[in-house]
Amino acid sequence: MRLEKIDGLLTLFYDGSEELYNQKLDDELEKAYNKQTDDDDQSLETWESWDLSDACKKYYRRRQSWQQIVVVELVTVIPRFTFKRCKNIRRVIFANTVIRIEECAFHDCNNLVYIKWSMNLLFIGDQAFDACDLLSIFIPPRCEYIGFSAFSFNESLTILNVPQTTELSEDVAFETELTKEAPVEVDEDGSYLFSENAEVNYWIKNINSEEKYSLHRICCSFYPLIEDIYTIVEAKGPGAFMEENNIGITPSRYLEENPYAGTTELDIMRDYIITMMGDLE
Repeated sequence: MRLEKIDGLLTLFYDGSEELYNQKLDDELEKAYNKQTDDDDQSLETWESWDLSDACKKYYRRRQSWQQIVVVELVTVIPRFTFKRCKNIRRVIFANTVIRIEECAFHDCNNLVYIKWSMNLLFIGDQAFDACDLLSIFIPPRCEYIGFSAFSFNESLTILNVPQTTELSEDVAFETELTKEAPVEVDEDGSYLFSENAEVNYWIKNINSEEKYSLHRICCSFYPLIEDIYTIVEAKGPGAFMEENNIGITPSRYLEENPYAGTTELDIMRDYIITMMGDLE
């Protein structure tokens, strides 16, 4: 493992050579947290003033220093709880050797806004990214399973593109902006009922399945192809980029937020204009 400043962020290059999570010290921190008397004011931001051992403070201080995680080649598994409660992590970049991310691996990393996934990822465990701050997620096409509450409480999450073949557990995106729009019955607190997980999961996978959303479907795929996008724009015109689907997202936004998109809307429009000018000659 090594630390280095990259793009102004203190970056941990994770190679799996060290066990980063300490159950005993985490339990000590959790116990101290639960002792706070003012429930409304409970916050981990004040942990330095708590009655904690020096070992616990040193452990937690180290974990709060990391701002970016780069998982290096040859690492295949991120063990459970590895980066739990590392609240200052903003970005995670996985090597393509990673195939499994285990339970709660990035749980409560509530400043995490960006992930570049491994192309070969097969498994995302329960609550792996619960209570982070992800806005958009593009699941790799080989992913076989996403566990319980894997992306729950990412409150601003509005884009979750999941392959049809990926199995989804319950509450994968519970309490997110996306599932607030799911067309299912909700309970008294505004969340959908547990019994309707299958319906919600089907809806997540098929938001853009209607033919009128063909450009959305291409732009939100893991690898949007310029040829496919251009074919739709040529038929519908550049205004197709502005068409919102039934949850209010445009193809432009899918394309802009997809880190795997090899093209941009500007590229498409440039080609479109050049072609139209050629047709007019």
